[in-house]
Amino acid sequence: MSRNRLPQEEANGGTDAGQGSPARPTILDLAALCGVSPATVSNALAGKPNVKAQTRDLVLRKAREIGYHASSTARGLRMGRSWSIGLVVGDIANPFVPDVVRGVEDVVWRERKNLILCNTDFQAEKKTAYVRSLLDKQIDGMIVLSQILDDQDMERVEAAGIPLVTVNRRAPGHSCDYVGIDNQAGVRMAMDYLVSLGHRRIGFIKGLFRSSSADDRLAAYQEAVAAHGLDSDPSLVVQGDYSMESGDSATRNLMAAQRPTARPTAIVAANDLMALGALGALHDLGIKVPSDVSVVGFDNIQLAEHPLLNLTTINHPKRETGDSAARLLLQRIAGDRGDPPRSVILKPSLIVRGTSAPPSAAAVAKPRRRSASQPEKNQAEKKQAAGT
Repeated sequence: MSRNRLPQEEANGGTDAGQGSPARPTILDLAALCGVSPATVSNALAGKPNVKAQTRDLVLRKAREIGYHASSTARGLRMGRSWSIGLVVGDIANPFVPDVVRGVEDVVWRERKNLILCNTDFQAEKKTAYVRSLLDKQIDGMIVLSQILDDQDMERVEAAGIPLVTVNRRAPGHSCDYVGIDNQAGVRMAMDYLVSLGHRRIGFIKGLFRSSSADDRLAAYQEAVAAHGLDSDPSLVVQGDYSMESGDSATRNLMAAQRPTARPTAIVAANDLMALGALGALHDLGIKVPSDVSVVGFDNIQLAEHPLLNLTTINHPKRETGDSAARLLLQRIAGDRGDPPRSVILKPSLIVRGTSAPPSAAAVAKPRRRSASQPEKNQAEKKQAAGT
């Protein structure tokens, strides 16, 4: 047994978990092999200039030979850093999320940092537990996607001095960077497009309560209704929660609340999942898309372009969103933490597919006068024959 082993390694008999495999080489092993102090090894591996080039080359060569890797955990404890980023998402199953995560991961990987992904299911208790866990791990920064932290969790993050970037939802009353899409411009695009097709009575399925993005999208819809002089019937706005199920139920409520001749000729949903729910509900109700009702979503998730769905939608550059959030965070971590909060607002675009078309002539025609019943026709004919 090498006397250069750490005490814990000696207690383990020089093997990992008692399985007979060689123990992981330590910095003491490498120092003894090179005939230098552990401090010199540490400085050489860190590339510090106070180590002679010959010594540094020796340390690096011997480290490769014995398979030594510096412990990032130990180094992090010494420096108060973990080289890790926390990413807190509300629902990993939401098809909007993976592309954003990939955008974050691409940037984090290039910087050789670790990404810790936490899924909260939008549960307050779970969210708080993850925030505490991430802070215990001394993460270097945190990104929160499509949700907000409560005031106590925000105070914990701020007290720890951890840079935070929120994505898609702003954190009112707190100073942190933000990345999102121009929600109002996106909804205006959808509304302007539908109006250009001839739609005048347009329904809207709104998103979650306490969501800045949902509020922005609803406000844009209302402004478009006023600007174009559209039907402002309050029953045309129904509540959703960004899930497919809420899009289904909201559409059923929307269509059931209207007389057949007064139903909307188009529906704008505040995200694609609710738009897909709307398509399912309309199919079940025997309402054809787009000949009876046009449907437009928001986000352009991958499923939206499936040939069986072919959803007209507003494109949200999701991977770019994650990329921008990671870049903002890394800039904060690098040292410019005293600068005012910054926002990156991405541009939407309209993707026209098969769920939108001009309204049918019957839907936009003025209500016709009630036709005479058969007895009334007979009476009129009798009067005409009698010359009255």
